[in-house]
Amino acid sequence: MAEESERGTFWIRTLAKGASTAGAVLAAVCGFFVLISFSAKCIAMGIYMVGAGLVVLLLEATFCFMFLDIGRWLDSHSERIKHWQKMVVYFGLCIPAPAICSSTTSYIGSLGFLIAGMAYMVLTIGPKGERAPTSTVPYARQLDDISTA
Repeated sequence: MAEESERGTFWIRTLAKGASTAGAVLAAVCGFFVLISFSAKCIAMGIYMVGAGLVVLLLEATFCFMFLDIGRWLDSHSERIKHWQKMVVYFGLCIPAPAICSSTTSYIGSLGFLIAGMAYMVLTIGPKGERAPTSTVPYARQLDDISTA
């Protein structure tokens, strides 16, 4: 089986990184708008969205944080995270904000994480059209043995 870094074309990997970076920025911006609320739940979800956006930026766009020590460390280690793990994280990040604070901006901010998770799901599934070796010849021989018996 191909290594995880070799799976998927360059363009779909770039699209997934771009989608997750754009989703993180979208979630952080929408999180600031969710902060402007009179509900304590929505204020908490606004803080959550801004924090989640910064964490995803830290994982995906490590060049933004190269001035920090952890940015250099994450730059060398962020490529080791498997695509399915990123997919699960992004799908998990998109659930809490709209579930707790049902405002339009929380839905839009979580949509960025959902799109990023879907892009990594495409990378996880792999290229379409790979066929498993078919074993129709032994099956046909078994049918012939059954019919002659």
